[in-house]
Amino acid sequence: MKSQASHAKDVYLPLLMAVGLYGFIFSLTGFKDAWALAFSVESSGSTVQAILDASLATPFTALLSGIVITSLIQSSSVTISLVVATVASGVITIGDSVFIMMGANIGTTVTNTIVGLAYGHQSEEFERMAPSILVDDVYKVLNVSLFFVVESLTGVLHALSVNFVDFLEATAVFGGFLNAFPDLIDIMTEPGTAVVINTMTALPFSVGYQALIVGGIFFGLLILSLSLMEEALESYLHDRSRDMLNKVFKGRSMSFFIGFGLCWLLQSSSVTVSLILPLVAQSAVTLPTVYYYSIGAALATTCDAGQILSYLKFGPIGLTAGMVHILLNVFGALLFLFVPGLRELPPLIARYLGRQICRYRSAPLILAGYVGLLFFGIPLLFIGLFGQY
Repeated sequence: MKSQASHAKDVYLPLLMAVGLYGFIFSLTGFKDAWALAFSVESSGSTVQAILDASLATPFTALLSGIVITSLIQSSSVTISLVVATVASGVITIGDSVFIMMGANIGTTVTNTIVGLAYGHQSEEFERMAPSILVDDVYKVLNVSLFFVVESLTGVLHALSVNFVDFLEATAVFGGFLNAFPDLIDIMTEPGTAVVINTMTALPFSVGYQALIVGGIFFGLLILSLSLMEEALESYLHDRSRDMLNKVFKGRSMSFFIGFGLCWLLQSSSVTVSLILPLVAQSAVTLPTVYYYSIGAALATTCDAGQILSYLKFGPIGLTAGMVHILLNVFGALLFLFVPGLRELPPLIARYLGRQICRYRSAPLILAGYVGLLFFGIPLLFIGLFGQY
């Protein structure tokens, strides 16, 4: 028989998951309404517009903005959900969102890099881990760099996403569902968000500040909701996933599918990749294993339950924006898993960088400096420079 604690866990975790899921959808509706308030007739929206103009001045600044935002939040799922909601509100276009999403793919790697720093006082373990810490960064930087150029020249990701959703809309069954689903979600969420917005707009502040407060509330709720879902699933899977990771890494294909499966369940690529790092420290898995596992996690984070809901929540335009994120990672996985030369490149570069960093006694400090420069310093510098034009 199950113990009382086990029985309570069986009830508590699904409830936590359900609360987190509803809060996630609720926050997306509220965040969209916050954008509408920020750009309403009563609010000039000049400050918000100035920030957006600087961030989206060029595709490059949009890319860097995605890196900084996701590095600060440490969740690409949050960034992508916010971007989809912002596109749906009409504040930015799908074309603008493409490059922010690319930046989000890079920014999400900061978490596992920080986790690796926890082993900085253990020189042997850190030396083994350094290439595995870096390989996810290298893969995503190479993938995004490649498709940044391709998208800037051809707009292929944007075009494919639009055409795919247009095709789905033309089908009777899915087209009807795609257009009806947002209305169903609004019935469940709009009354609650209206209460929050009406309460906040009654405060004796300018409309601009009211919009900022509303946006902050729903942003905080979004992060909290994702954390609740992640906590529920991680609590259930933690011991099982550790046992599984130790037992079933028998090949690169299996590594990919384990990474995909765990990330799809945990709804966080950064948490999923961080899970494998202690096994690297114990020499239980190799760099190629981590590489294939990371690609699986990167692909799964585009289509987990939360992400799919955030796409469908806003109908055709939301799904179009989401498809950009999916296609970027699908094409990246195909190229870096199956094309000779490209397939070997990320582990090769990661191994070289790890070796160079670990030549110095202050290797953890060097890695921390790398985090600061790659994810914050350089992006903010270039946003400041290019955002003026």
